[in-house]
Amino acid sequence: MSDRTCGECTLCCKLMGVPELKKPSAKWCASCDQGKGCSIYEERPQSCRNFQCFWLMDDNFPDEFRPDRIHALAAFNDVKDSCVLHVDPAKPRAMGSPEVQALTDALLKVYSKVFFLCGKESAMMQR
Repeated sequence: MSDRTCGECTLCCKLMGVPELKKPSAKWCASCDQGKGCSIYEERPQSCRNFQCFWLMDDNFPDEFRPDRIHALAAFNDVKDSCVLHVDPAKPRAMGSPEVQALTDALLKVYSKVFFLCGKESAMMQR
């Protein structure tokens, strides 16, 4: 387990849906103080409590891959041997950045499939 903290990163508060709050994905949560954190942190829903992006979970992810720096976050997926790379739809060019390309290459060494979500757009890469 990692000793990392989110710090100023609040990208999951935008990219991830929160069923308990009826918050859709790719929209900022009303409880997020952008760049600071959750204003209802102690009472946050269970899905928020359960969520951790790969950068937060794994100290081996380089600091430059922190989600708010690359405008994308990697997370577990329900599909076997795959993960999801959520890309901020406000920054669609992030997909072609060297950091996201390097992250995708690294993920494909571990998972056979990487699913990409960017707003309503989706794609999949397979090794």
